[in-house]
Amino acid sequence: MRGEIHYMKKTKKALASLAIAGMVLSMAPVSVFAADEDTRLAGADRYLTSIKIAEKAYASADTAVVAAGNPNNLVDALAAAPLAAQEDAPIYLTDKADMNDDVVKSMKALGVDKVIVVGAAASKAVVDELKAAGFTVEEVKGAGRVETAEAINAKLTAPAGTFVVGYDGVADAMSVASFAAANNYAIVVTNQNGTPNGTVDADYIVGGTTRVKDIAGAKRLAGADRYDTNKQVIAELDFDFGTVYVGNGLTLADALVGSVLAAQTNSPIALTDGKTVKADIASNLDPDSVVVALGGTAAVSNAVIDAVKNPPSNGVFAVDTVSAIAADAFAVNFTKAPADASKITFEVKQGTAPVTVSATWDGAKAALKKSSKFVAGTYTVVVKEGEKELANKEVTVTEQKIAKIEITSNKLGVVTKDAVQTGYATYKVLDQYGVDITNSALANSIEFITGVGTANAKKGLLTIEPTGVNLLTYTSGIVITANDRNSGASTSATLAVTSQVGTLTDITLNKLTNADGKELTAGSTVDVFYIDYTATDISGNPTNNYELIVNGLIGKDELTVSNPDYVKATVVHDPKDSTKALIKVVTTEKTIDYETPLMITAMTWTGKTSQLNVDLKRQAAVATITLLAPEESVASGEEGTIPFLAYDQNGNALTKYSDLNDDTVKLSGANWKKNLDGTASIKSEKVIVTGNTSVPKVITASVNKTGKFSSITINIQKPVKADTLNLDEKVIKSLMQEASGSEVAATQKIDFGYDKGGLAVKDQYGRDIDMVTAGDEDTAKYEVKAKTSDAAVVKFADGKNVAKAGQSQIQLQALKAGSATVTFELYEGSTLVDTKSQTITVVQDKDIKDYAIDSVESAIYAVNGLTGYTAGSKQVEAFNANPKVWGLTSGGGKVVLRGTPVISAKVNSPYFEVISGDNGAAAYDKVKVVANKLDASMTEATAELSVTIREADGDVFSQTTAIKSSKVPPVAQTIEFEYDTSIAGITFDDDIVTIDGNAALAESGLAVGQSLSKYIKGSGAESDSSIFFSAKDQYGKKGMNFDSISFVDDEGTGFKVDSTGVITAMPTKAGLVKVTAVVSGKVKPVGIEFKNISGEPGDTTAPVVTGVEDGKTYTAAVTPASADADIDTVVLTKDGTAVDGYALGTAISENGAYVLTVTDKAGNKTEISFTIDSESKVLTGAFQDVLGVKFVDVTLPAGVTAVDGVAKDGVAVAEGTGYTVEGSKLTIVDVTDANVITVTIGDDVYTVVK
Repeated sequence: MRGEIHYMKKTKKALASLAIAGMVLSMAPVSVFAADEDTRLAGADRYLTSIKIAEKAYASADTAVVAAGNPNNLVDALAAAPLAAQEDAPIYLTDKADMNDDVVKSMKALGVDKVIVVGAAASKAVVDELKAAGFTVEEVKGAGRVETAEAINAKLTAPAGTFVVGYDGVADAMSVASFAAANNYAIVVTNQNGTPNGTVDADYIVGGTTRVKDIAGAKRLAGADRYDTNKQVIAELDFDFGTVYVGNGLTLADALVGSVLAAQTNSPIALTDGKTVKADIASNLDPDSVVVALGGTAAVSNAVIDAVKNPPSNGVFAVDTVSAIAADAFAVNFTKAPADASKITFEVKQGTAPVTVSATWDGAKAALKKSSKFVAGTYTVVVKEGEKELANKEVTVTEQKIAKIEITSNKLGVVTKDAVQTGYATYKVLDQYGVDITNSALANSIEFITGVGTANAKKGLLTIEPTGVNLLTYTSGIVITANDRNSGASTSATLAVTSQVGTLTDITLNKLTNADGKELTAGSTVDVFYIDYTATDISGNPTNNYELIVNGLIGKDELTVSNPDYVKATVVHDPKDSTKALIKVVTTEKTIDYETPLMITAMTWTGKTSQLNVDLKRQAAVATITLLAPEESVASGEEGTIPFLAYDQNGNALTKYSDLNDDTVKLSGANWKKNLDGTASIKSEKVIVTGNTSVPKVITASVNKTGKFSSITINIQKPVKADTLNLDEKVIKSLMQEASGSEVAATQKIDFGYDKGGLAVKDQYGRDIDMVTAGDEDTAKYEVKAKTSDAAVVKFADGKNVAKAGQSQIQLQALKAGSATVTFELYEGSTLVDTKSQTITVVQDKDIKDYAIDSVESAIYAVNGLTGYTAGSKQVEAFNANPKVWGLTSGGGKVVLRGTPVISAKVNSPYFEVISGDNGAAAYDKVKVVANKLDASMTEATAELSVTIREADGDVFSQTTAIKSSKVPPVAQTIEFEYDTSIAGITFDDDIVTIDGNAALAESGLAVGQSLSKYIKGSGAESDSSIFFSAKDQYGKKGMNFDSISFVDDEGTGFKVDSTGVITAMPTKAGLVKVTAVVSGKVKPVGIEFKNISGEPGDTTAPVVTGVEDGKTYTAAVTPASADADIDTVVLTKDGTAVDGYALGTAISENGAYVLTVTDKAGNKTEISFTIDSESKVLTGAFQDVLGVKFVDVTLPAGVTAVDGVAKDGVAVAEGTGYTVEGSKLTIVDVTDANVITVTIGDDVYTVVK
């Protein structure tokens, strides 16, 4: 075909569409001509419209098809569509008695030489006129419409499928017309008795049995009338719903006109009777879908279009159908959208076993998706609205299988490199639900065979390696067959061999994109851009395959840039799927003086060129700044934070201190401050207010280069004073159980938030006063004293009735039954500031009528037993569920229980473990459960936690609560830096914790071997340090490991930590160190400032051990040694058992897991964990971090090009999303060298090491 139809998916689809579109425009009423083509389409004269369509689609054509546009001959035009697709020809319409002169002119303008005249159009008058006009004419016709269709179909080569329509079934055929055109299906017309001539291998029958008799193996799509048939067709066939067309089912003309556009996007055409549309369209529409009316408002009213998009809500709400739509999903279709979807519940079971699914609503349709594939079998789906059962239906799921293999190329591209030929083609694989599974492991079972050599298939790309033959000599084509022995699916295709150079016919550079919406700026080397592109392979199919893109471009992976000194454009592997290609654009370090236009050019070997014009912005420089009023009041003696907005010359916001400082913006009344994360902030100068009124303070900012100016005036308020005490009644319970004998009394702990909470202090400006972390003198003078109105009812445990700044608590204890008022008094020194009170009722045992246990709302991480987490450690315990047990009064009030009422706690699943309370004698708040490692095939587990409670009179109660675990790894939501400023000499301000003096340093818990992470990585022990990082994950827990903890000691304090946060050396002098914690892509920088560190603290350097490294696995003997002269003790354990008498310098050769601990005479300790496995196998990997994507490239053993499995920390990784294999290179994503990565090849298991 000559000419260009860039919007077509395939040329044949386009042609088939044009064939249908040009059939019968004559019936369209003239009133529809003036229409908005985005939402309403109309046609005028049928013949002129066919010309318009042909010339829109073709710049030139060698062949054209002419069909009769007379109403009684529409079936001829329908049947001609596949032939036109095959011949790469447009379809024109003419009156069967007289060749249309305008059509003749159009065909000549396109350069048509040959005209195929079909059916009734092949009258002597039409044929003679065409010959007289200089065309070569071929007649394809029969005695009637049936025979004409047969003659047309006899000329078709291997259609993909067949629809059979009735003799007068134009309306039924119209329902499938766009699908047939888009998917290369033939159309067979039956005789008037409903039977086709001869034997027909049909895929679908369209229409009822009165029009078409049953055909063995064919599926019938039929309804009570043409509109119901249209509904069945749209529900059955795999249409796309980005655009939907609506046509009048009586006239049909407008619907036929719209088929051309419908086929281009594989869109359905819904038929209307002028009032309603029976087909279910609304539930399939996306938010950006477009509904287009075919014809004027007389044919398709605006009301009909509105009803299609928003079906009337009247009628009974009920379940229509329940079916499997994918290997991991069911669909529940309702008669209309629910009034309140939250009231609709779904229960899925296989037998009696519940199956967890998640429901996603789309109008009147709910998709029930499982986290993994359904196991083959019969499932029961129960749908309820509240307590009312709407449906109880069975769905049978068959094992996912390959249902269709499609070789999507029609040409074999041949590339010659170093005298070696390689052929390229593409393919697609669908399962029984029509889901594309080309990239799944299931598709790997397909065997591709060709007689010219070896056919290798991988993720949609078929590579042909010839054996002793020249592929270009096969002028008749190369046959490729594909077969899946498991399902029996097969296909065969004959691909024409093209001698064109390269693997692409065209490429178009569309636009430059950046994930953060940034503009291409000179010198900004950290910003990465990508070019959105479209490319077509030699068969005209869209492609983004890396091999096809690289082999199809001149320059391979380098695109041409008009000024390469400043910008580079390269073709790279997509890190998420290495089979796909991205075009990456980055700037070099060079800067420019003014905005510069650039041109990026991609050129295929076929001579197609695409150019993308981009503007390279000048590197950022501050141009304007605007000062804003502070969010909170600034009080006397405070450095208030002044918000600001700063922009560069391109309108981009600036926040970095490198861009905003005294050299670029001059401040008055305030100062620039460099934050630890590199950003800039403005701090107002301190002002001391001595009077009773506020003092105004003017702050100005002036941009040095542009002169832009901003000014604000803030009022400095009187010095901060505590003003209000708040009690949290959710924390402080009003009911407690009476004391009894020697049992520990019911106790409540109350503090400012470091542990339990319950108390809060606000200043006179309504701001919270930080009573946990703040340690300055002003805050230290505040305290809360508690008093009880009756110490015989409620007393303070061990006299703890005062809460101060930092880690101190008030502890209430219940004694005898009765009521007491506990008064909480806030003091500044000796001055009473505020008072709040809470009445505590101590209830008798007989008033406790029942018991309850808290529900566990969120899943817990299945961590116990995972690699990287020590089983039973404090770190694992941090992921626990901790439901509390309460007594209940007759009114349902929760009572804090005394003593140890929990006598047992059990779970009914091996995937959970009770770590506190399982053996009884546990307090009401001490039941703790952790989740164990799940099997590789599992993603979650559920269980019932049963807690047995013994009440005062000896009766036993049992309470249960559901508990759930998840395999989803923890992802940090926040990073918290924690510290204890109740220790004298420890303060915190502006992300810097200050440790003032040796005594404060000793009290801080900082010491060699302790960690700046809450838990010590490896052992899982809790750090003794009171200064540490913790990461709060999506489970609400703080147990996860950090990716890294780094430090910078520019001032030479001598303080050191390793990459896990373990302290390896203590400071020997004063100074500031910067420590940064990184996890889940989040970064938290803080400062630790050591002040007044006097004298030499002695030897703080841990022993240096050589010959063995922490965390490594060795395949041969190792000999640990040390040159240090002050070694005191050496302890070696093997598999947890001490090795008696071990001395450094002695070789270790036996297989096992070892821990070597070496301590010097100053108490400094080095601990090294390592493994000896003489039979272990290792692979070396290159660990990388590109744009936040962490992955490792592993070179496989010689001759190995596939693996049988990959696991990370003991959990299987999915092929395609978790790892890919390309040749001898294995790429595993979302991993670091901290993970334990294993690769299975045959019977061998390899460990990946750096």
